[in-house]
Amino acid sequence: MEWMDKYTKLFTALAATLREFAEELADSESDAAAITAPAELERPARPADEHTLGPRQLQIAELPGLAAEDGMKTAAVAAAIDYDVPNTYSALQVLARSQVVEQVAGKEPQHWRLARRYRAGSRTFERVADLVGSGEWTTAADISIAVRGDIHAAESLLRAGLSHRVLTDALADDDHRQALEAEGVTFLSDGYADPRQRVGWDELSRRVAVSRRRKNMISQGTLNYIEIPAVDLEESATFYEEVFGWNVTRSPNVAPGLEQTSYPSFADATGRVGGGFVLGRPASKEAGILPCILVEGIDETLRAVVDNGGEVATPRTPIVEGTDWEATFRDPAGNVMGLFESVEHQSTA
Repeated sequence: MEWMDKYTKLFTALAATLREFAEELADSESDAAAITAPAELERPARPADEHTLGPRQLQIAELPGLAAEDGMKTAAVAAAIDYDVPNTYSALQVLARSQVVEQVAGKEPQHWRLARRYRAGSRTFERVADLVGSGEWTTAADISIAVRGDIHAAESLLRAGLSHRVLTDALADDDHRQALEAEGVTFLSDGYADPRQRVGWDELSRRVAVSRRRKNMISQGTLNYIEIPAVDLEESATFYEEVFGWNVTRSPNVAPGLEQTSYPSFADATGRVGGGFVLGRPASKEAGILPCILVEGIDETLRAVVDNGGEVATPRTPIVEGTDWEATFRDPAGNVMGLFESVEHQSTA
């Protein structure tokens, strides 16, 4: 049965080869799926995705100057697409009827710009390009993938001239190369930019996500810093550490004018709200503006308050029966603070 052994070995080897091929194919499909789903960035609107545009109309819609608030004059649009002014004006009117472009109010002579939804999309590409720093480079295709999940905007981005750091590929013209080399980008003997300094679409997507989270944490109008009066800095700092798990940093560097030799600063459990403990101010002993701290259970927290030198001001009281409760306490310095408990925010663990 020697021939059986040979065929068994053959089919075993063939099966292993097919299995490896299938695994590689699955990996490539997974990579492709990842490319079509950039993290935490909405796909910006693009006229060509929503309208059937002729070649000239498409050229107009992708002009970088139309993304500016001031827009462009008809003659400037015509010059940019190398077309005569009367026909350019006709094309602009068609695009205006389709709500792709609009006239800029109060501008003489007449100016045109992209409709608001498309101007916002253009700024998204600019913000992503700004994430490429000195000594780095990327490609228009990388930016297109990071923003849209495809490379369809790459050609328009190249025409827009977003930055000298945005290349067609690893090759750069003389002006771009000179600017990049001045920033520390290395070009290899074959003329290509060093791939180790390239910011690919995946890294751009990561930077976008980080930027978005930072913007959410530090945005205009956000309450993010509270100064709490203290009698004994260490006592107050330790109280909030023990009761609420706040992260306290004790800094010996104190700004001139503060009546203290150290400055304990804190960040709450989310890291989004912080502040510091200060001497020389009267404690807030009555509830006027009342900061409230979210807790899992008010009763357990009030016991911890008492155990760590504070006292209960008002016990757990319903706000909305069965779902929300509040209480107040005094910290070691006498400040009145609030507690808030809600079924919506309770852990399911």
